[in-house]
Amino acid sequence: MIEPLPNRSPPRGARPIQALVFDTFGTVVDFYHPMKRQFEAFAEARGVSCDAGKMAVDWRTAYIFSTFAQATEESEFRPLREINRDNLAVVMAAEFPAAVSAAELDELAGVWQRLEPWPDAVNGLQRLKRSAIIAPLSNGNFSDMVRLSRYAGLPWDVVLGASISGFYKPHPRTYLESVAALALQPEDVCMVAAHQMDLAFAAGHGLQTAFVSRPNEFGGPVKPAESEPNRNYIGAAEVHVEGDWTYCASDFEDLAQQVEQDLLA
Repeated sequence: MIEPLPNRSPPRGARPIQALVFDTFGTVVDFYHPMKRQFEAFAEARGVSCDAGKMAVDWRTAYIFSTFAQATEESEFRPLREINRDNLAVVMAAEFPAAVSAAELDELAGVWQRLEPWPDAVNGLQRLKRSAIIAPLSNGNFSDMVRLSRYAGLPWDVVLGASISGFYKPHPRTYLESVAALALQPEDVCMVAAHQMDLAFAAGHGLQTAFVSRPNEFGGPVKPAESEPNRNYIGAAEVHVEGDWTYCASDFEDLAQQVEQDLLA
C-alpha cells in the first residue's frame, strides 16, 4: 500500500516556481457533465432511460481504483484507454438497460479525449505559462493528453505523468520522473490539483502544492468540512482545505495572480 510521506514542500516564496504541473481530469477539465450528457444522448437514441449522472461517477470511480491498484501493486502498465474501456463495459453491463456493441463501447470510451475545460482553465493556464513551464502530470497517457489538449485548447509546454514513469499516480516515480524530465528539483515545481490526496503525495516528495477547488466536479455533491467516520466521499467535490498547501485558490486565474505576486516579491 502506498501512503503519502510527511510534507516536505519548501515554505512559500523560498523557492521560485519554475514549473507548474497539473492533475487534469477534474482539475483542468470537467469529466462529469460531458460524460453525463453522452450517456443521456446514448440512452435517448436507444429509447431507454438510465441514471446518467451515477454512471459518470461510477465510471470515474472505477478509473481511480484501477490506476491506484496498478501503482500500489506495481503491475504491468496498461494504456489508460484500455482500462477506461474495460471499466465502461462493466458499468454499462450493470447500469444500462440495453445491450451495447463493441463499436459503441469504443465510441463512448473516447469521451475521455473530448472533455471540456473549466471556464477559467484555458485563460488561467495561458497566464501561468507566462511565469513558468506548464504541463499535465496526469494518469492520462501521451495519446490521451495530446488529443484532449487539442480538443480543449490546453496550452501545455510538454506532457508529463504516467507515460513518463510507466506507473499511475500516486506511484513516487510518476512525480519524481516528471520533475526530472524538466531537469528541475522537486522544490522548483508546483503540483496543482483539486484532489488533496494527490497534493499530499506530491508534497511528500518535496513539490510545492496548489489546491484549486472545483465545487461542481460531481454535479453538486461536496465533501463536508467534518467527514463522517467510515463514509466514502469519492463522489463529492473537495471544497475545504485539508492540508498545509503552498497555495489555495478559487480557480486558475486566482492561482496565477498569487504566483505572479510571489515571483515579483
